[in-house]
Amino acid sequence: MDEPNSEPLRQLLGYWRLKKGDRMAPTRGDIDPAEIKECLPYMGLVDIQRTPLRFQYRLAGTEITKGYGQEVTGQFLDGMDLNNHQIRITQEYERVAESGLPACSTWEYQRKDGRHLRYERLAMPLSSDGKVVDKLIGGCVFEWAFDGAG
Repeated sequence: MDEPNSEPLRQLLGYWRLKKGDRMAPTRGDIDPAEIKECLPYMGLVDIQRTPLRFQYRLAGTEITKGYGQEVTGQFLDGMDLNNHQIRITQEYERVAESGLPACSTWEYQRKDGRHLRYERLAMPLSSDGKVVDKLIGGCVFEWAFDGAG
């Protein structure tokens, strides 16, 4: 995995590694928002539904909402305006869920509504039972995001 370039995502990855210890992944209960206050605006939590496989944003920090241009919390990845990038993002989330390994990537595209986005994303697994990944935690740091009008 490439290490994140942005400071909030580097901090979040270090925190996840600390909480993970020797396990495959930390649990949701291991994550204490009070310990990572500076990362919260950039953080998101994703629920994994297995049949059929879908990803739903349980929460999204204020910087994610601002960068995306609308509320993300509660939305399913496959229903968002990502101009057909859902397939590639879903594949990345699937890799994290199946392998138990974090993923860091940079995305750039124009949504169908004309909004241009460029951001770095970090996705890391969480596991309630230490065997199956049931949530993803991560973050996004937007380099730029603006509507088609400029």
